[in-house]
Amino acid sequence: MASGPTSLGSDVRHLAPRCAAGSTRGDNQSSRPTSLEGQPLMIFDKYVDARSAFLAAARDRSAAITEHLLPGAKGREGEALAMDVVTIGDQKAPKALLVVSGAHGLEGLPGSGAQLEILLRTALPAPDVKIVLVHAINPWGVSHGSRTNEDNVDTNRNFVDFSAPVVRNAAYDDIFPYLCPEDWTDQVFERLDAQVKHLLDTHGYTYVLDGMTAGQRQEPTGTNFGGYAPSWTRTTLEEVVRTELGRCEKVAFVEWHTGFGDYTDAFFLCKHPAGSEALERVAAWWGREAVSNNAAAFQNSGGATPNWTGMFAMALQALIPDVAVAGSIVEFGTFPNAEVRAAIMIDRFLKFGRRNLTSTSADSLRQQMLEGFAPKDEVWRTAILQRSQDVHDRALAGLVAW
Repeated sequence: MASGPTSLGSDVRHLAPRCAAGSTRGDNQSSRPTSLEGQPLMIFDKYVDARSAFLAAARDRSAAITEHLLPGAKGREGEALAMDVVTIGDQKAPKALLVVSGAHGLEGLPGSGAQLEILLRTALPAPDVKIVLVHAINPWGVSHGSRTNEDNVDTNRNFVDFSAPVVRNAAYDDIFPYLCPEDWTDQVFERLDAQVKHLLDTHGYTYVLDGMTAGQRQEPTGTNFGGYAPSWTRTTLEEVVRTELGRCEKVAFVEWHTGFGDYTDAFFLCKHPAGSEALERVAAWWGREAVSNNAAAFQNSGGATPNWTGMFAMALQALIPDVAVAGSIVEFGTFPNAEVRAAIMIDRFLKFGRRNLTSTSADSLRQQMLEGFAPKDEVWRTAILQRSQDVHDRALAGLVAW
């Protein structure tokens, strides 16, 4: 997720939860995990615990597991870091549901929970369908509780053509000193809001959104930094996609994030072009209004959207050009844009800021940041995992019928 320009309430319309017709969640107990059966819905607070549960559930199902270790880096507790790939069903199946989590590390633990739900509660898919779960694609960010990777690269702005000349994001130049203050004071949000108002008056909403969230490659200590070269996350995920999906005929995908949308809701940020066959397909799965409402991510923005660059969802089709692809980024809604934006600002300050001149401790700032993307509220956690089951069920049902 990326924050909006200001406290831009929201008229967001979302997918209503229901059980999908033809759902693959069945009564075949033998196809489900055993040792974790009957456990409550689980979102863990630590990467090491989330990964352990994910791999245990995969082993209980006798699913295929591939581990891609991140070299030269350790987790917050000194643990090994990895992008783990689990495949349920026939690895040679012509259809696949790809489910990805953890591009933005702060958002990875709820996404991990959604993937764990599949392992715990989804029956073996149809013979011509496999489910490919790619867990914690930015494991450093998930473990350390940061939006970015170990090099401050936003891995969901890193899927760009690095052979092409860099196009400077001029809007980011205008917003960077306010979005990324060196000193944390009680006035940081007021200063940012004043600059945003000025830029809105002079350039309009799209310009401000481009500065806030589109992606930039000029400030390596800034937010939404796309990097100077393909990251480990990108090169590893590209290898996974080609290996696991390159011989398929049809691929549905769900990429989990948090932040956009109303509290507990599933918000679709669909990047398929208007009128495309892929958009028509996902509209049949999840509802046309749900997948055609990207502008609602930004409250009070007048329908504007940023010119995003470097997103995995925008690059997936080109990685497997001979495969039909349809799917969406799906966000678990947390808080209004301004609160989520504050969490992103804190993440950056805790890594690169100079002085904290407020009475709020660094630990308290960190907890505020984590809460912005992964609330501890059990009502939120239960609701979003129920939403995830429905999103997956609809995609699987649509894939079977495709």
